[in-house]
Amino acid sequence: MRMKNSGISLKNNQKNFRSDLDKYYMIGYGTLKPSIRQKTIMWIYNFGLHCVAIYRLGRLSERLYMRISLLALPVILLHRLLDYGARIIHHVYIDDAKVGKGFYIGHAATIYIGPITIGENCSLTHNVTIGVGHSEGKTGMPEIGNNVWIGTGSTISGAVRIGNNVTIMNGSVVSRDVPDGCLAGGNPARVIIQNYDNIKLLGIGH
Repeated sequence: MRMKNSGISLKNNQKNFRSDLDKYYMIGYGTLKPSIRQKTIMWIYNFGLHCVAIYRLGRLSERLYMRISLLALPVILLHRLLDYGARIIHHVYIDDAKVGKGFYIGHAATIYIGPITIGENCSLTHNVTIGVGHSEGKTGMPEIGNNVWIGTGSTISGAVRIGNNVTIMNGSVVSRDVPDGCLAGGNPARVIIQNYDNIKLLGIGH
């Protein structure tokens, strides 16, 4: 069995998931230290958190396999079982992506993210597709920067770069670069507002 190299250490993977959790707690409860009851409710009912946790478990299994392959097999099998369930139940497929810390899925339903790189503090909702496409004469995969919010029903495809602090409006079809700090929307998506502040929208401005 050969596992892909995610390039993320065990320690960094743990830090990434801790940051993911902090973001869920902050958005859900307005605090980094929710009660045990609040944590329990979120872990049971927040399907977006389930999918993010499964994704991080996949990164953990890759690193374990590279270091202690036989002992990693139970973790690998658990991840594959949970990942299969996420695909069947929620139609969420994000396992091939490389995602930075502070990853947040608002509603876990029909999400496909191909083998792309996503920066830190990315938030997205349901019916989002990010993957290979043909754009401006080039075929390739998108690259997503830091602090990006992607709205419901959006599609990002092709060799495009979504800059830092970008907001993609609901239902947008993005097939060209979006500069840093912009609000973009439409089909095809275009820049609507420059220097748009999305900190509160991302849930990191409390």
